Amino acid sequence: MPVSRPRISGFTRVFGIVGHPVHHSQSPGMHNRLFQTLGIDAVYVAFDVAPERSDRVADLVRTMNLSGVNLTVPHKEHVVPHLDGLSAEAQRAGAVNVIINQAGRLVGHNTDGLGFCAALDHAGESTNRAHAVILGAGGSARAVAAELLNRGVPRITLLNRTEGRAAAAIAALASHQPAAMITAGPLSLPSFSAAAEGADLVVNCTSGPAVPLIETLDPNVLASSAAWVDINYWMPSPPLQDAIVQSGRTFHDGLGMLAFQGALSFELFTQQTIDGGDVLATLRSEL
Repeated sequence: MPVSRPRISGFTRVFGIVGHPVHHSQSPGMHNRLFQTLGIDAVYVAFDVAPERSDRVADLVRTMNLSGVNLTVPHKEHVVPHLDGLSAEAQRAGAVNVIINQAGRLVGHNTDGLGFCAALDHAGESTNRAHAVILGAGGSARAVAAELLNRGVPRITLLNRTEGRAAAAIAALASHQPAAMITAGPLSLPSFSAAAEGADLVVNCTSGPAVPLIETLDPNVLASSAAWVDINYWMPSPPLQDAIVQSGRTFHDGLGMLAFQGALSFELFTQQTIDGGDVLATLRSEL
């Protein structure tokens, strides 16, 4: 028999994810399942908003009276100037992945970095690292870097195809953690080999077009105890996964980060705490 679903009415609160593209997102299924399980009168949908309209996202939330949204590429940084307030995590990252509508006042939060670290903790991986190399310099990369710095990681290197964007990101991060060693560089095989030598954590936050470049990198330059995390959970075969495992390093996909940042987002949406580990188990069962 088909599963019965709550009746949608004029009182149903509307949440969603805003990005481009968003067809691959597992967030609608994840949040709608939680709403149904907990008997919450709400629905979560996807909004595909083109990059050139990032400055209209806040207007969308206000005009449609959405209760809250998640943000994904490419809107996490561009929306910041259009909000009414930011959480401490969003300020440190300079990026937002959650907007909460508080009676027309829009407050930006960032659960990406917290979710990333919670997923590592859940996997038994320590976040007590000496040197983390982050590939990419967008909103997710900034959030991960900011939370690792907040947890005391003393050295962060951001490598990005557009080096100027990485430099801008580290300048913002350094303003919150002036004692940390934060450097930027181009994302290339020579640069990675030099910058990542002996590093004990790599986080791939680049998007799909960077896959051919990522596949040229050599994981053997990393410390033997290093972990590699690819946050692109929708990729069935993340770049370098086999090579990293064969080298003896640990590889983690991005499903854990999705689950734990989603659990934190859900708490912001509903004020109900849920177990990110349970969310992750459900997501993995659906693969």
